[in-house]
Amino acid sequence: MQNQKYSIANILGFQKKNDEFYTSEETVKKLIQILQLPKNKIIWCPFDTEKSQFVKQLSKKWKVVKSHISEGKDFYKFEPKNWDVIISNPPFSKKRILIERCLKFKKPFILLYGTTIFSQSMGNTLNLCDFYFIQRNCKFTCLEKGKIKSFQCCWVMNKGNKIIKR
Repeated sequence: MQNQKYSIANILGFQKKNDEFYTSEETVKKLIQILQLPKNKIIWCPFDTEKSQFVKQLSKKWKVVKSHISEGKDFYKFEPKNWDVIISNPPFSKKRILIERCLKFKKPFILLYGTTIFSQSMGNTLNLCDFYFIQRNCKFTCLEKGKIKSFQCCWVMNKGNKIIKR
């Protein structure tokens, strides 16, 4: 039996097991405290429903466009007409392809990822990004019977992105 932990699919981030982790209100509010984003900017949350803390909290200050695959809006095929920046907690699978798609838009993005992203094969992709490490573990609710998980995370963004206070 092949060890799943070291499979090519797992290393490249293609595993679909435990793919949705819902970000806590606390984590999103902490991001808002360090955002330097003008009020007239439109945020696209491409992995979020109206129940997402990203949508709930960010929409208090900015216009938010949400989309989710459950609504037939697959991030790899869909793009809203008007948006200025992507902010979200994307699925943990397909990390490399997802970040590469964000880079192709040539617009700012801020994505929440576990720091395990640095131990995975990401090719040159991470060299094109900057990182903001969160000082304490982030809490997530997962689909598995509402279990709470906690782990070290960072905000991944395109280089030169100046919308986070440093």
